[in-house]
Amino acid sequence: MVGSSDHLERMNSALYKVIRLSLIIGCGVLFVLFALSNLLYFLKSLSSGNIWSNDFFGLWSYAKFLLLKPFSEIYDNAILLEFQMDLGTCPRCMLPYAYPPFFLFYILPLAIFSYYLAFLFWTSVNILLYFIVSYDKQQRRYSAFLAIFAPATITCLANGQTGLLSSALIVGGFRLVTSRPILSGILFGLASFKPQLGILIPIALVSARLWRTVAAACVTIFVLVVASGVAFGWSMWPLWAAKLLPHADWVLGITDRYNPTITSNLTSIGVDLRVARSIQACVAVVVAAIIWICFRRGVTILATASVLVGTFLATPYAIVNDMPMLTNAVLAVLRDRGHTDRALTIAELIVLALSLTLPVIMVSTWRPAMLRSIPLILLFGLIVWRHFRFRNHAPKSF
Repeated sequence: MVGSSDHLERMNSALYKVIRLSLIIGCGVLFVLFALSNLLYFLKSLSSGNIWSNDFFGLWSYAKFLLLKPFSEIYDNAILLEFQMDLGTCPRCMLPYAYPPFFLFYILPLAIFSYYLAFLFWTSVNILLYFIVSYDKQQRRYSAFLAIFAPATITCLANGQTGLLSSALIVGGFRLVTSRPILSGILFGLASFKPQLGILIPIALVSARLWRTVAAACVTIFVLVVASGVAFGWSMWPLWAAKLLPHADWVLGITDRYNPTITSNLTSIGVDLRVARSIQACVAVVVAAIIWICFRRGVTILATASVLVGTFLATPYAIVNDMPMLTNAVLAVLRDRGHTDRALTIAELIVLALSLTLPVIMVSTWRPAMLRSIPLILLFGLIVWRHFRFRNHAPKSF
């Protein structure tokens, strides 16, 4: 009986290793192929001069707008579209400006470059910052590969979007929150150009009683608001506030599968918008309460990961280009696993793989993308369960 039991255990161990290796190789091959397909499409678009099909055209046009037009008119969709058409966009390729006024400081340097040089500068800086905060000495191979080849990274690079920058600032803020609380707060403050991605951060910081970080973030935001008011005019802020709800509705009109939020997922399967928003609000309250509990004992790897994933369950407005944060959540689970005696189960490995693959599903397919919230819910549940199950072994830094 003992020999039979040992034989069965060896078989299970061998099966586990085969499945684990298959998931790693399968995801690796898929991610490289996804990167190559995006690269080929990007080069084909640029070679044909079709620069306006890329989201970065919007950022570049905003920077150019500042040099030639009154600042406040950037929130007027009609005026902005007319300006973008003069730069070469098509009449239906509207790329509205919905960022807070101080984000203009971030993109102003782009105005001095041609489109191609501006794109190279923007993507190089963003991927460098994101790689620095994502790299982990304990997970050299995984962190380096995923920081560059994870589908969320590739999607942002191909589109020239802001997701790498916002993720670098938020992840960097959490990595420094215990060792350099003031710098951490500054990074969180700078990340406020996408306030919808920071709705859980104050809850986490207050719960962990990280008052210096909270103060630094508040001061940073205050400085950005004052500086933008002085530079661009105080009338910009009411215009931005009035833009938020109409822009959120406009985003819902974009291909549904590009939006990973609960609201978008429910409306894509036929749920009434008002009902979907009510469910979204309830989910946000539950997630916020869980985040508060997770951070009561301080900042840990999995507590941070819960914020990175929970954001996409709590926020009513996000797109696929915001999802590099999820890659770091998966890396956090892998790193935390090294501090426990329990290996990840096959089911847990599948959840991690599915979460990393989610941007591919959202961008490339339709029917599976209608269930895009499920991997996020599973990943959040996995992180929270491991947080409480192994909290006595949890390291106190991210």
